[in-house]
Amino acid sequence: MRRSLLYQLYPLYAIAILVAVGTLILAASHVFREAFYAEKESELRNSVTLAANALGAYPLDRRDDAQALVARLSRDTVNRLTLIAPGGTVLADSHADPRAMENHGRRAEVREALAERFGTDVRISATTGENSMYVATVVRDETGSPVAVARIAASMARIDARSQNVVQALAIAGAIVVVTTALFAGLVIARLHRPLRAIRMGADRYAQGDLSHRIALHRAPAEVVQIAGTLNAMAGELSETIGRITTQRNELEAVLGAMIEGVIVVADDRTIRSLNEAAAAMFGVSREELDPRATILGTLRNTELDAVAEEVMATGAPVETTVTLYRKGAISLQVHGTALASDSGAGVLLVLNDITRLKRLEDVRRDFVANVSHELKTPITTILGFVETLREGALHEPASADRFLAIAHSNAERLSLIVEDLLSLSRLESLEAEAPVEECSVHDIVDKAVESCIRSAEQNRITVERGHSGPVAVNVNRTLVEQALINLVNNAIKFSPEGSVVRIDTAVRGGELTIAVKDRGHGIPRRDLPRIFERFYRVDQARSRALGGTGLGLAIVKHIAIAHRGEVTVESVEGRGSTFTLRMPARRQDAE
Repeated sequence: MRRSLLYQLYPLYAIAILVAVGTLILAASHVFREAFYAEKESELRNSVTLAANALGAYPLDRRDDAQALVARLSRDTVNRLTLIAPGGTVLADSHADPRAMENHGRRAEVREALAERFGTDVRISATTGENSMYVATVVRDETGSPVAVARIAASMARIDARSQNVVQALAIAGAIVVVTTALFAGLVIARLHRPLRAIRMGADRYAQGDLSHRIALHRAPAEVVQIAGTLNAMAGELSETIGRITTQRNELEAVLGAMIEGVIVVADDRTIRSLNEAAAAMFGVSREELDPRATILGTLRNTELDAVAEEVMATGAPVETTVTLYRKGAISLQVHGTALASDSGAGVLLVLNDITRLKRLEDVRRDFVANVSHELKTPITTILGFVETLREGALHEPASADRFLAIAHSNAERLSLIVEDLLSLSRLESLEAEAPVEECSVHDIVDKAVESCIRSAEQNRITVERGHSGPVAVNVNRTLVEQALINLVNNAIKFSPEGSVVRIDTAVRGGELTIAVKDRGHGIPRRDLPRIFERFYRVDQARSRALGGTGLGLAIVKHIAIAHRGEVTVESVEGRGSTFTLRMPARRQDAE
């Protein structure tokens, strides 16, 4: 862990202050000591010069006379006066017996004095055991010849004590300076450290995403304040930039989420970078659980889509094709692949458009055209054939003419029924909203439908039974519901064996009208149930045409149910019969 600025700078400042003050104390103490010693040396030189001048006026050949003279000269001073012969023999000394003293010829101050007039030395005295300064000079007689060396010695104890006092005073002053300077240095560093710490904390908050925070500094250096201002401005600009990017991303997410087309962005390694909700729904995957390393083959499990992405990456050109998915039935997707280039690398944009409904509508339209053409061709061909036969001479044969005209009339009626049913479908599909409704009786609707179908039922010896539960009054389009019920009852009668029963059960519960028509006919195979309400679709085409059906009755029933915001369903078991159930609201929307 890196140390803070305070712990990095303060020890360096403290060491620098200690070294500077320590050096200053040492230098000052040395200067003071040298000054004290120089002053003492000057004083001793003066004293020894006076003593040498006084001694030079007297004969020094007798030791007793020299001793008495030295004693008299040093009587009023504490300094020690010694008279030494040029050969080093001590002639007299004011503090010791000269006879007991060793030869002083090798003493530094004596040799220096003989050589240079004055000699000085500082050492521990062998006689007194104290640190002493020795100053010597040559004693000359009246002729100027050197006759002896006068040496004066003074104890340096007081000088050393004074030097020690000076050192102590300097040390105290230095300590005060060190403490004061250290405190001021600490205050200065702390004053600099506080705004830097505030800047660091602000930068940490910016890094954590809190761009609304602003760094506030008080009594900080101008440069630091400028740094804080720059960071605040940067945070503001970054906040605005992130806000714009977030807004754009949200808008893009909203657009992609609202799109019915699937959008998939694939990286150059064919991993899925992103996909919208429509694409996730198409392939039955969850966007939240999508692994960052998910690939088209591993996640979407579609080789055709992977091949499109590979081709776009290889060629760089747009690719458009149709891909088929098999999820609860076949789903047709129109895929448009485009190359992408971004800072994060190359990729592919895949746009998927579900064209299953369009494909089914196209199939229905194609089947419808084919069925209409086929249904219309047969009666038209028959009519044209018999008219041509009549024109060629059969008209003059009464028996043949009547039979041919009857066949042509039957086919013309069939053609008229087909056209009428097509017009009915067209009118039902052209309704902009719901069919207009009126209050009517369920019994009246059933009676009218049974009355329309009773002749056909009697011809086939079919019994029509009825049952009802709940209220009788309903709000429906009476004409359309009658038409739907007639179509269902007619179909039940046509496809029921002779002597069987067709039952009509009606009920009104919870604001819903239910009409169920049940027969005991041959039933409908399970494979045909999903397409039973398509136009012109017949389970048994030969039987349907023989019974006079147009193939549009159930399609009309379906559209009548849709016009009432209802539905029609069928349940059938082969060999046991079928039950067609029509459900629709029985009350007005505003009444609810």
